[in-house]
Amino acid sequence: MLHDPPTYLDGLIILGARVNPQGEPGRVARMRLRHALELWRYRYPGSYLFITGGRRPGTIISEASAMAQWLRDWTAANWGGEAQESLACRLILEELSHNTAGSARHLLPLVQQLQLNTLGLVSDALHMRRARFLFRRYFARHGIAIHPFPVPGVLKHYWQRRRYLWLGKMALREGGAWLKVLGGLPWGRQKPR
Repeated sequence: MLHDPPTYLDGLIILGARVNPQGEPGRVARMRLRHALELWRYRYPGSYLFITGGRRPGTIISEASAMAQWLRDWTAANWGGEAQESLACRLILEELSHNTAGSARHLLPLVQQLQLNTLGLVSDALHMRRARFLFRRYFARHGIAIHPFPVPGVLKHYWQRRRYLWLGKMALREGGAWLKVLGGLPWGRQKPR
């Protein structure tokens, strides 16, 4: 999906993922965060890091806040305080959304306020096509380019650990989400003027 990565990005968008009842990011969230950190540190060090995801029932913290805290802790433990300070200046949280379309909708005004033009999108490969579709749908009409950066190895990780039921649930959930997106498109209807 990623053929020619851009040489420059204004920001990286890390899509929220499940947080456990104790407020800690789950495995998929941590994989997204580590991938984004590698991109930020070694390829796009001047870019902003946007983390999306609101608070869900049964959790004590928003996905974005939990993921940001994990990111700060991991950076301090592995790269030191200077990297953590640099990261803290570049983090922006979007804590209102509960789905991918909501992330795109709520993040757009923040991106426009900063006058950014080129963004990377970080999610797992199974989710990336729909996420890219939705973000382009909101951002392209404002001249903002979205480049996909799928997290390598998420599906392989679950397959190798024989978590077939979990993989099936992920695929069914993604298929249902596509049906919802496609069902909301104005097929054959005229757009209001």
